[in-house]
Amino acid sequence: MYKEMYYNDDLENLAEEIVFEQIHLLIEDNETEVPTSDVSIQDIAAIALNNMPAKYVCNFLEKQSPGEQLREEVKDLKKYAKRQVLKALKKVKETPHD
Repeated sequence: MYKEMYYNDDLENLAEEIVFEQIHLLIEDNETEVPTSDVSIQDIAAIALNNMPAKYVCNFLEKQSPGEQLREEVKDLKKYAKRQVLKALKKVKETPHD
């Protein structure tokens, strides 16, 4: 209820987009078997995101042309996200939800 009072579409957690990007890259490279059901993808993302630091941005300009510091943080976050997605993938494969 309170979130809807103050929230608009400009607030975004970059970690979410990065995690889904890493999942997509794993699926596309075909080197690792990735379950592609909606439930499995959501499980992988949720597990990975629970172990990721949030990185919020809240304005259009920051998203479209990030400064040097944000670019470095995103670069590091992508490396960390890849590791977390691989760990989450292993967990989902061991105990599938669907």
